[in-house]
Amino acid sequence: MARILRLARIALAAEGLRWRLLLRLRVRQGILIAAALIFFLFALALGHVAAFFWLAPHAGVIAAALALAGLDLVVALGLLLAARGNQRLAAEAEALRRAALTELRADAPRLLLDTLLRQWRRTGRR
Repeated sequence: MARILRLARIALAAEGLRWRLLLRLRVRQGILIAAALIFFLFALALGHVAAFFWLAPHAGVIAAALALAGLDLVVALGLLLAARGNQRLAAEAEALRRAALTELRADAPRLLLDTLLRQWRRTGRR
């Protein structure tokens, strides 16, 4: 019976860990995607400004605006790549939960039957 409770506690703890890790990952992804969107919008705005200045006769201003727009695009792409995240810990917690539940399902009926038989024998002798 103690083994069943221990396995149930392990499964519950692994599930809680998995949910916390997934929540943390989703929040982090949301923040990084929002930041990437802001940089993309700045890049788009600077691209428009660069196109405007490109039409103007000053080539130095164009080069500066295009360089800033390119830099914003690189930053936005870097943030999007960082938002992908590493789900290895959540996958390990899921595997631990599944293993504990599998053992619990395999052992619980036998252990419960043994416990019931012991109780029945005790009450039958009285």
